[in-house]
Amino acid sequence: MPRFTREQVRRRQRIAVAALALVLLLVIGGCTALVANLAGGGDTPRRADDAAMTVGATPADAPALTQLPEGAQLTAEEAMGIDVSSYQRDIDWEQVAGDGYVFAYIKATEGTGFVDTHFRQNWDGARAAGITPGAYHYFTLCSPGAEQAASFLAAAPPDDAALPPALDLEFDGACDARPEAADAQAQIDAFTYEVEKAWGRRMVIYSSSEWRAHYGLPVADSRPDWLYSDLGRPSLEDWSVWQLRFDGTVAGIEGPVDIDVVRIEVLREHAAIARGEDLRLPAPDQE
Repeated sequence: MPRFTREQVRRRQRIAVAALALVLLLVIGGCTALVANLAGGGDTPRRADDAAMTVGATPADAPALTQLPEGAQLTAEEAMGIDVSSYQRDIDWEQVAGDGYVFAYIKATEGTGFVDTHFRQNWDGARAAGITPGAYHYFTLCSPGAEQAASFLAAAPPDDAALPPALDLEFDGACDARPEAADAQAQIDAFTYEVEKAWGRRMVIYSSSEWRAHYGLPVADSRPDWLYSDLGRPSLEDWSVWQLRFDGTVAGIEGPVDIDVVRIEVLREHAAIARGEDLRLPAPDQE
């Protein structure tokens, strides 16, 4: 006697085929998503894991707190850090961490093709000491923004555990070019477009007063602000990073250091790119 009737066999075959089709659909869908992620997803930005971006707390008795302006105190949502480049030479990151600094913005690149000589050393040293790193790019008006973005991304590829990348807009340096405001902004837009699409986060924007006086700062309108104020908290209420001095003293570093405060939840919120949001390069100014 057959163990199953013909109808039972057919029903089991249909169930098996349906199950196999479901498995194939899940596998193909997963591979498609992976390929899209690796390819940059066209205009759809990579989604950063914002929950992975964490910064430790600055201890209440940390030597770093002595660098604050007179009368200023950290709030519960704030933490202290530094920003550095090869100018600080070799850094003892364990001593920096011992002073209570918990994050560091580290210069990665400048213009096109220049990688800071101490970038990788500083990045690895900060992370090994438990300090959350972030990379910044020093923009120049002497090379195209898209080429600068490629240079930056080669040196500082996306890292969800790091702080959002930062853009430094100043006139100091070797570049003397001063293009029209529309042309300068077009190159900045090209840079931020490529970096934000790759990182899945909006960039933090720092600028000198000279840059703002000459060009304004439209690039900062929808992005986290990194502001300088040596007399107290910035007047802008929703700042993300506050640079409070450029002549700070930090254990493990010879010479003056830029001292900063971060509001990590504000930074996280302002750097976030909404799910499904398309990043589009602004149309050229026709005027």
